[in-house]
Amino acid sequence: MILLCDMNSFFASVHQSQDPALRGKPVIVAGDPAKRRGIVVAASYEAKAKGVYTTMRYYEAKKSCPDAIFVPPNHIMYRRYSETIMRFLSRIAPCEVASVDEAYLDITSLVEKGHPPKEVAAYIQRKLEHELLIPCSIGAGPNKVIAKMCADVKKPRGFVQMGTRQFQSYFWPQAVSKLHGCGEKTAARLKARGIHTIGQLAAVPDGQLKALYGKKGEYLHLAANGMYYSRVNPERKKGEKSIGASRTFPFDVTETTLIKQTVQEFCERLAATLRKKEKKAKTVSIEVKFDYRQTLSRSISLEEATDDAEEMYRIAMYLYSEYFSERPVRLLGVRLNNLVELEFEQLKFSF
Repeated sequence: MILLCDMNSFFASVHQSQDPALRGKPVIVAGDPAKRRGIVVAASYEAKAKGVYTTMRYYEAKKSCPDAIFVPPNHIMYRRYSETIMRFLSRIAPCEVASVDEAYLDITSLVEKGHPPKEVAAYIQRKLEHELLIPCSIGAGPNKVIAKMCADVKKPRGFVQMGTRQFQSYFWPQAVSKLHGCGEKTAARLKARGIHTIGQLAAVPDGQLKALYGKKGEYLHLAANGMYYSRVNPERKKGEKSIGASRTFPFDVTETTLIKQTVQEFCERLAATLRKKEKKAKTVSIEVKFDYRQTLSRSISLEEATDDAEEMYRIAMYLYSEYFSERPVRLLGVRLNNLVELEFEQLKFSF
């Protein structure tokens, strides 16, 4: 029996945990609230209910939610909270960190000792809410795919458990893009072949999918049927952490049109690479050199990972305009970090 623990609106929840005045209020984590500009990094559920979403411009978020409280990002604090949470979860059962705000737990031995998944999940949610004021949704199932997809069914503070047959009954009518591990590019290719739902994908013979998509096809068949099994691995090594693209110009560049074209090209190329690898990025950085001096960079980290070229472009151009547009650049680059998991720093909390 596997659990997937997903911290709800994690970045905003951390700020609400730290500041009692923010609790129950629409909180938006944005680039630079002091200057009334920037991009939305995260939003509390109170703000999301007003239509606020990640990468939204400051002025758009303010228009959608006039009474929102804007706060600047504090990634050191997020990493510290994350480390605390993961350390707590690892004391309950074998724990595999999936991202800064998600983890898989193998609670098979606890279930065998008479502790139902709902009881274990309720304990986790109660302790996180009481000790850190961090809400958590939990999915439970016989494998990681079912647990992950169940965790997304009911947010915030939800618990959903499904077996294989329940998974099939609930998810088979849904769009194939809802299947965990089926990226936008793969979903588009499947739809082009007339495969629109998870149930239709599950009905395609394993050999046919494998012939079309290789090892990925085997995964799609098993996952769509709710039968893909991989163990929770507390020692899982972190995957590739960054990809990037850069260009050194033969002359100092000041022309905005050229900058925009170059950044757009990089973002489209990197987005394609992410989709090919079936990954998303949580941090977008822009890098520049003035003359041939040391490379300078600025970045924004998002609560929700992205593989969308337009989102990356919007973030990268905001960073360029905010920090580097007043000087001619010789080198220009875009880098994506935190593709799979994030590094954590330790902070001592007692449970």
